[in-house]
Amino acid sequence: MQSGVLTLALISIAGLVGYLGLFVALHRLPTGYSPVRHAVSDYAVGDSKPLFGKALVLSSLAVLVLALGLTWEPGAPPLATSSLVFLYLVPAMRVGMILFPTDLEGEKLTPTGRLHYLFAIAAFGFTYAAISGMTPDLTRLAPWQSAHVLLDVLQWACLVSLVLLVVTLLPRWRSTFGLFERAFLVSTNLWLLTVGVCLAVKAA
Repeated sequence: MQSGVLTLALISIAGLVGYLGLFVALHRLPTGYSPVRHAVSDYAVGDSKPLFGKALVLSSLAVLVLALGLTWEPGAPPLATSSLVFLYLVPAMRVGMILFPTDLEGEKLTPTGRLHYLFAIAAFGFTYAAISGMTPDLTRLAPWQSAHVLLDVLQWACLVSLVLLVVTLLPRWRSTFGLFERAFLVSTNLWLLTVGVCLAVKAA
């Protein structure tokens, strides 16, 4: 059983590290997109689309595999079933984001773009719901307990960036939307990576 959990944890770690690497690579491409103003999903339009697609698929698979590993160990309970369900819903919402590409910033919103935004909002919401639900449960358990400060800090970073992300949906603050979206994506993926590393330590 432990070997299966370890395999899942290692796959998740590799996927999340790979995603973060591709995330950085996307921002080094000569797209002309602003990391402060443009949404990350804008990379799904144009020459950067293949790399964006690989990053999104890699991250989604990593989240799914991590959810499987956490269902196995430590399981539910001690983790709340709802938190695990939220985590499973994240990759499902990302499939919708892939199927329905975004509209570029400043362009007229199309039905496809609206669906993309709905799936993105759902993915962000489910991600934070899973993180906020799991953090207090995991930080009471070894070996996640040893990383409780980091997990707590990342949870708060997720919350603050999500709130600011919502605020920047207002026209007055729209010009900084991309900055807080990136802060949310980085903090949530670092939380997931930390949890994955701890899962691997427990299973090893």
